[in-house]
Amino acid sequence: MKIKTTDGFVLDATFNEVPGSNKGVIFAHGITVDKDDEGIFVRASTELQKHGISTLLFSFRGHGNSSGESTKDFTISGQLIDLQSAFDFMESKGVTIFGLGGASFGGGASALYTGAHLDSIKALLLANPALNYEQAFLKPTTSWSKKHFSNNEELLTKQGFVPIGSRAFKAGPKLFDEMRQFKPYESLEQYKGPLLVVQGTEDSKIAYQDVESTITELSNPNKQLEIIQGSEHGFHDEPYETQVTDMVVNFFKDNL
Repeated sequence: MKIKTTDGFVLDATFNEVPGSNKGVIFAHGITVDKDDEGIFVRASTELQKHGISTLLFSFRGHGNSSGESTKDFTISGQLIDLQSAFDFMESKGVTIFGLGGASFGGGASALYTGAHLDSIKALLLANPALNYEQAFLKPTTSWSKKHFSNNEELLTKQGFVPIGSRAFKAGPKLFDEMRQFKPYESLEQYKGPLLVVQGTEDSKIAYQDVESTITELSNPNKQLEIIQGSEHGFHDEPYETQVTDMVVNFFKDNL
């Protein structure tokens, strides 16, 4: 199905509806991938239906089959509009109790959205989240991020974009400008509801030490940090994917 945003984009989405339920979870994927690439969210979406919870998976603008060009259209402010459009759609289907799950770059956007909509999010789950854009992209700390982002300014000047990952996703200058403006970890500090953060120790994209220190410093009394020993970014290998999928399902089942 398709969801139209208030600023004219069309988002590719999968809505798994539980008729008569007012509970719903929206899942936000990471950069370069799309709604079908976060295995933990795709699998959790099916399982949550069995517990009476509707789910929505969607692709951000400039990703997958959603409209928009990554170089000029994919921005953090655009992500927040996409998330608002997803929430508006779910509300039109009768959902009033919301959970939000964000992975990687979608985790940063989810933290930002939650900080601005504290009364709307009943439970927040973040998987290997990009909570500090400076550590992850502007002054990279991991081997993968150093490889891709050590010469951002040079690439943006020469070719107008920075290629990211195996798909060579083209990230444009506005995205990097907004990374200097937005601070997901500060927004997350505002949220005091149920929070589960899951992070792998072998993550080459988002350093687990950075996530661990950020979550440890949060004043949220309802926070929970799960460190997955041995897992890379995304939890795509077994037994990690099944382990984290179960965590996602149980978290929303218990808190919505």
